[in-house]
Amino acid sequence: MTTKYDHEVAHHDPHEGFDHSEPATRKITMFVIVSVITLVVTIMALQSYFEKIWNEAVYEKVLSVPGEEVGDLRSLSNWRLDHYEYADPSKTRVRIPYERAKELFLADQAAGKTFYPGKPTEPKPEEPATPAAGAAPAAGAAPAAGAAPAAGTPDAGKQPEAGKK
Repeated sequence: MTTKYDHEVAHHDPHEGFDHSEPATRKITMFVIVSVITLVVTIMALQSYFEKIWNEAVYEKVLSVPGEEVGDLRSLSNWRLDHYEYADPSKTRVRIPYERAKELFLADQAAGKTFYPGKPTEPKPEEPATPAAGAAPAAGAAPAAGAAPAAGTPDAGKQPEAGKK
């Protein structure tokens, strides 16, 4: 029998079948387990290294001591809270210390000179605007919101104002 090979190909007996020997399952299983553990440890190490580097970068760029300009600005603001000075170059307005301004405001409030109320007040409770269903409205009662006034009333020709009750 001639073939394209230089040597003769040995044909096996078809009754032999396939190789019945078992593969080395213990070695394969151990290899898989060691590979998975190594992969998990590597991923966890990289994750912790990334978080460490990230947290250091955030601290350096955001959370660390602010620059010199910010410190100067804060000290100027704190100084202005405690000292008198002119607020504009034309010297027409004067900035006063916070504590003194608070004393003057409380004195004005006690004397009743403030334009707005200095003490908290409770709002009046709202009363129902519409009568019970089926009842006719009283003669002097205002129409419901969005409803047109009756034909014989003085407000019959006017447009209802939005937002008023």
